[in-house]
Amino acid sequence: MTVAVNSALMCYAWDRMPTDAVVQLHSVSKAYGLTRVIEDLSLHIVAGELLSILGPSGCGKTTTLRLIAGFERPDRGSIEVGGRPVANGSVFLPPERRGVGMVFQDYALFPHLTVAQNVSYGVRERDRKRRVQELLKMVGLGGLEKRYPHELSGGQQQRVALARALAPQPPIVLLDEPFSNLDADLRAQVRREVRDILKSTGTAAIFVTHDQEEALAIADHVAVLHQGRLEQTGTPDEIYHWPKTRFVADFVGQADFLPASVTPQGVVSELGTWALPVPVDAGQDVELMVRPHDTGVIADGQGDAVVTAREFHGEENHYTIRLPSGREVHSTMPSHAVHQVGDRVRLAICIPEVVIFHQGKGLGRGKAQASAVPAP
Repeated sequence: MTVAVNSALMCYAWDRMPTDAVVQLHSVSKAYGLTRVIEDLSLHIVAGELLSILGPSGCGKTTTLRLIAGFERPDRGSIEVGGRPVANGSVFLPPERRGVGMVFQDYALFPHLTVAQNVSYGVRERDRKRRVQELLKMVGLGGLEKRYPHELSGGQQQRVALARALAPQPPIVLLDEPFSNLDADLRAQVRREVRDILKSTGTAAIFVTHDQEEALAIADHVAVLHQGRLEQTGTPDEIYHWPKTRFVADFVGQADFLPASVTPQGVVSELGTWALPVPVDAGQDVELMVRPHDTGVIADGQGDAVVTAREFHGEENHYTIRLPSGREVHSTMPSHAVHQVGDRVRLAICIPEVVIFHQGKGLGRGKAQASAVPAP
């Protein structure tokens, strides 16, 4: 069987670390007993970049941060911070000697210290007063110097924790699920503020999260972990629209996978025919990925698909559609386009290219050759 891997899918050349990398991980592995948590992980982050490490619970996200910070020792591989080795076979620097800022999930503010005292912790005496005032103004907490953590809102506590992490002017700040304790509306506001603050200081940062929306919204690049291994790295657009593996496609946003077959005419599916991006032997089974916004519902009385569910989301309706084969797919459309449960409709793919998978690996984008249903 002939299968060529599309080199364009390799969004980052992680085997060639840039000279301006602030943090570099080379083939790092970590196990707890017989449980392998991190396996052969190589990552880097450059100055001023915001990198999000995304993945489900238990995939090794927090362990990766703890390895960088110095709270854990790798079993194999090496870690560099600011161009100097901090962990390898012969070196292991403790956290206080790594020059890394840390924002914990629960913020870990000192409850008996004021805002100013929390922020000044770890700052040299001669710089303390000026640096505290500068940071509190930067994070929008000027005038709250004498308050205690329990007198602050969750968003304010988050900003105090960030100011404390930035106070020693580290080259990188690590944030472990930093917004998980905030309600949805406040979370969106605070993450915008945190991104703006980090960008204004030019500080590199690594965010750990299991929230796909959060990772895509805040990061310059996203690294997706699965069972301790790096599945893909790339920009948010690349991760969402051009996933390298079926796991990434399914984890980052909602996706449906339509079975298709390779023929001399192309990749034939229930919703049309698509060009092969790379050579694959005829007769092989592949899958097409379509997301709800990639599809359109046509109600003209001639359809052989059926609306089985509708969810109203304010500005959008989210439909579940059963195709003639019995397979269900999803479509998101403006809420003024209302189709009722039981309506017979046609479903069209409205994008010119789809990502094609073979044995769980992305082959690339295939262009539409012929659609079973004209686009609405």
